[in-house]
Amino acid sequence: MNRTVTSLERKAYRARILGPVIPASIPVAPKTVQEDRQEVDESHWRRAHGDLAKKYSALLKEQVLVDRLVTEVKSMAPLAYEAAPAVVLTGDRDGGRPQSAVLELSDTHIGAVVQPGQTLTFGKYDFPTFLARLKYLEDSIISIVKNHITTPVPELVIAMLGDMLDGALAHSNECGQLNPMFNQFFAGGHALAQFLRNLAPYFPTLRIYDVVGNHARYQNQHRMPTVNKHSNFDKFLYAFVHSLVRDIPNIKWDLTAQPFQVFEVNGFQFFAGHGETLRGGDKMLGIPNHAVGRTVSTVTQLHNKYDLKAPNYYLFGHLHRNISLPHATGDVIINGGFVGVDGYGLNEMFTPADPMQKLFFIHEVYGKTAAYDISLKFAQVTETAPYQIPTGFEMQ
Repeated sequence: MNRTVTSLERKAYRARILGPVIPASIPVAPKTVQEDRQEVDESHWRRAHGDLAKKYSALLKEQVLVDRLVTEVKSMAPLAYEAAPAVVLTGDRDGGRPQSAVLELSDTHIGAVVQPGQTLTFGKYDFPTFLARLKYLEDSIISIVKNHITTPVPELVIAMLGDMLDGALAHSNECGQLNPMFNQFFAGGHALAQFLRNLAPYFPTLRIYDVVGNHARYQNQHRMPTVNKHSNFDKFLYAFVHSLVRDIPNIKWDLTAQPFQVFEVNGFQFFAGHGETLRGGDKMLGIPNHAVGRTVSTVTQLHNKYDLKAPNYYLFGHLHRNISLPHATGDVIINGGFVGVDGYGLNEMFTPADPMQKLFFIHEVYGKTAAYDISLKFAQVTETAPYQIPTGFEMQ
């Protein structure tokens, strides 16, 4: 029965099998140390077995759901998008040395819904608006490369800077999730894959570097984690898009578990992060001066300590506004967003900023040359969506 003699006697007394006094004829032998250890050890393993049994049962149920979901997605999604025919840019392309194009793509907030009736009529955003603005961005990039630039452009480098998905953070709202996380991931992934497929024919190479944002973190994380920061819904989206475009040979993707990305463009060093680490500053202009200064100083010291070239250009998103600040060897370039005026910015009394994304060019001698702030507010939602999104997981 795995019980001591004393505990059995007490049980018998409470059950009135024994009298109120333990008979003297029943000797009560003291337990040895070995018996105590055995009792504690057996009790521990009984509890551990029970805990493991519960976890195993929950894991089996969860795995069945995951398997069903994966099977359903595979049946609805194409294996991968095929490459479109290459486009040969016409016109004078001998006007100078080649320049690389760099696009900051961030803060698309796929799945966010902003209603005019809750933002003094100034804000409006939903999935059709995202699609229209993404297509407008695509068309603008192609137009700039075809009609504005006379030098060869051998590559487009895209820095995906996070908050691509709006996520599922409650922010104390009483209403439920308007666009579930899977819908955001699935529909947004197909739109971004087609965006990349349509740009790929205009450049010999597309290089993509990604970092995750803070909006797509898990709901139980009050703040962004400092360990395993890559485990985030944005990273699931990047991996999905990477899979969808894997058959397009000139798209090169650098998926990483690093919290920041460091890469080189035409001999200049780049440092990319989402930007949630840039805290503080005034609300009027929205410029976190001290945080930017600390970042440049710390990152430069870190690279110098290990005899590495310090970054020339720092790329961030998060702040949803167009900011460019010079430093000794380059610039800190903060991207805009897709949403424009929303409830959070309105209630915090942030200065309103138009939806925009940044495109600029890097020369091997001069560094950053031509720069374009592509305003997305002129995009028009049409009856027919500009990208084909598989049905089954509808988005508002």
